[in-house]
Amino acid sequence: MDSTHSGMGPGAHLLSNGRYCVLVTAAGGGCSTWDGFALTRWTADRTRDCDGFFVYLRDLDTGDAWSAGYQPTGRAADAYAADFAPGLAMITRTDGEVETRTEVCVAGDADAELRRITLTNRGAGVRRIEVTTYAELVLNTAAGDAGHPAFSKLFVQTADEPGGGLLAWRRLRSPDDAPLWLAHRLLGPAGDPQHETDRARFIGRGRSLASPAALDGDARLSRTTGNVLDPVFSLRRTLVLQPGASLSLVALLAAGPTRDEAMAAAERLSPPAAVRAEFERAAAQTEAVPGSLAVPAAWLRHIGHLPPPPTSGDEAAARYRPASPAAAASPEGDPPGWGDEELRFWNGVGGFGADGREYVIRLRDGRERPPLPWTNVIANEQAGFIVSESGAAHTWAANSRENRLTPWSNDPVSDPHAEALYLRDEDAGDFWSPTPGPVPGEGPYEVRHGFGYTAWRHAGQGLAQETVTFADARHPLRFVRLRITNRGDAPRRLSVFSYAQWVLGGLPQESGQHVETELDAAGGALFAASRRRGEFSGRAAFAAVVAPPGSDVSCTADRGAFLGAYGSAERPAAVLRGERLDGRTGVGLDPCAAFQVPLVIAPGATAEVAFLLGEARDEAAARALVERYSGAEAVAGALDEARAAWDGLLDRVRVETPSPEIDLAVNGWLAYQNLGCRIQARSAFYQSGGAFGFRDQLQDSSALVYLDPARTREQILLHAAHQFVEGDVLHWWHPPLS
Repeated sequence: MDSTHSGMGPGAHLLSNGRYCVLVTAAGGGCSTWDGFALTRWTADRTRDCDGFFVYLRDLDTGDAWSAGYQPTGRAADAYAADFAPGLAMITRTDGEVETRTEVCVAGDADAELRRITLTNRGAGVRRIEVTTYAELVLNTAAGDAGHPAFSKLFVQTADEPGGGLLAWRRLRSPDDAPLWLAHRLLGPAGDPQHETDRARFIGRGRSLASPAALDGDARLSRTTGNVLDPVFSLRRTLVLQPGASLSLVALLAAGPTRDEAMAAAERLSPPAAVRAEFERAAAQTEAVPGSLAVPAAWLRHIGHLPPPPTSGDEAAARYRPASPAAAASPEGDPPGWGDEELRFWNGVGGFGADGREYVIRLRDGRERPPLPWTNVIANEQAGFIVSESGAAHTWAANSRENRLTPWSNDPVSDPHAEALYLRDEDAGDFWSPTPGPVPGEGPYEVRHGFGYTAWRHAGQGLAQETVTFADARHPLRFVRLRITNRGDAPRRLSVFSYAQWVLGGLPQESGQHVETELDAAGGALFAASRRRGEFSGRAAFAAVVAPPGSDVSCTADRGAFLGAYGSAERPAAVLRGERLDGRTGVGLDPCAAFQVPLVIAPGATAEVAFLLGEARDEAAARALVERYSGAEAVAGALDEARAAWDGLLDRVRVETPSPEIDLAVNGWLAYQNLGCRIQARSAFYQSGGAFGFRDQLQDSSALVYLDPARTREQILLHAAHQFVEGDVLHWWHPPLS
């Protein structure tokens, strides 16, 4: 990487004093590390680059909001430049009459970084600009955090310090752990200081950093600190800019092994003279500081691929827009059709169906969400997936941790979509998802989690939409079937899109770069493989579409082309722009499997499209599965078989007690959860283990003794094979090799 870059060449820059390191991308993303520990969260995502230490700007009079870099709001500037020098990174942007200049440097003799944000009012009127910092806290090794983010976050605690700053530290799990403290200050004019350390409060359930709840209207930061489940640093100040005037704030992070050392570094760098001296030293630096940069090698492999941020002329290419998620409720307050079935144990959002075999969630519009993701873990012996009420899903084969087909998310706040569906109206010019996410449409959604499947109903845009996803009863294959009925009196021209990000390993930033893709010209399926994933190297992943005969299906295996540079599942470039998918496959891509299916639906008619995602032991077996399920009748038969298999097992034992709650749980749901989630999937939203635990799955199998005694016996024999002659046991092991 050229450390003397100016303009838009390299996608990122590294600043370091040999201990403390800052990665700054041209879009404003990046991360901070110290002594081998990640201080802030960043994922090496060459397409999105959506993590970093961010600064938001909001005009309190107009309500306009943007960020100091292109990310995370994704708002294009009237002018934008990123300039990198050996000791300094600078991003400058102009939005209307306000110029924002951000300079970043690492202190020369302190474990700290400084970000100087200078706002200039080029207009004739007074501007009141609210400045808000945001950084997600790690205080752990990057690998430890990525392996189980929610668990890692539990050990980070926050507090506010006198003077308006924030502190965070990692609570030690053992006496051998290295202590780590981090301080954050926002230096400059006081201006109604506010703070936040709770990510859920800052972003808001089901939302993202592109438009967090903290920027809504007159929203104020809650001043929450302490044992937050998802820790962040956020400080806020308001600047009043006179015409032609400039004002600066300085965001400071300082790390250390003790509270006193972190505080001392922050205190020493807080005076204006000390800040000026550090930036003068950084500007005078003529060569990069030698020594360890202390960042994971996987990050360095991706930053050279990052594209330049768009300017205002690039958002013009969009021909389509996301639909408005306005609710369509009846005068009585309930969406149409919801009064047909009274749900049991209704809690205001969800309840059980009349026969107890489905858990039903009713959302007045796609923006409404339960307090946390409500998921269904669906698996057979060979593969499975987790899906939330929003439609966000994660799929695996053979091992839910070591051989993920699509990314696992451990984020209950945003519940991001690495798999997604979209419908686009080619005449009206809008698009939406038939599930509540990632792009909610107008009108209500109903979600039905059942035994072995999850289904959604949505009525909006003059269309009735029914989506169901399920795992095949026997094969390593997942289906998503969409049925669309035209309720109007005119034909409808639509496009259906499916999208899935390939992983073929544990983490996409580590394994995704090795994925090779190819298109089967005869059958239209996309195949994906990686020769660098150990015991899974010979396997073949695949994605395919079952469309009406004669459909002009297009596809791409290039995630960068589908989402677009710095794009997202909420605003994918391929859906916004309207061109056919480019058909690109091969090596060196940011890999995905995406399809586009054009449809013309006559008044009163129903069209059906199904998408397949799975992995087989080799390419021949994968092709056989694609061929086996290449028709709508075969997909319908697979759904019937999957439901019958679960019903046949769970109906073998029925209990009746004085408590209907106990009956409801025992007659189906507990056994379903035990076998599907605990034994077959060995994965869930909170933890994705993949391994068999000698104690865990052995005790789980005992609950199946009356439902499936052969399965209990099989599990006992498996565990006995992992016991040593001395009497001790292998406490856990990963299939398929061990």
